[in-house]
Amino acid sequence: MPGCEGLQLLQDKNIPGILFTYSHWKNEESLEYYRNSELFVETWRNTKALFDQKAEAWSVEEINRSF
Repeated sequence: MPGCEGLQLLQDKNIPGILFTYSHWKNEESLEYYRNSELFVETWRNTKALFDQKAEAWSVEEINRSF
């Protein structure tokens, strides 16, 4: 997707059923374009039906990089 600079799928070490995606976007506009895309809408519709609980999402920003 244009503007996506990276994506990781992460799994909780102790509870294998807990998964996270971590994506890095060039800017807020790129993320919003993705969130409104047919790809996201269709993928999310099919994916959320597989969840046991309501999904959570956060938008964060880096405040310090030590490496």
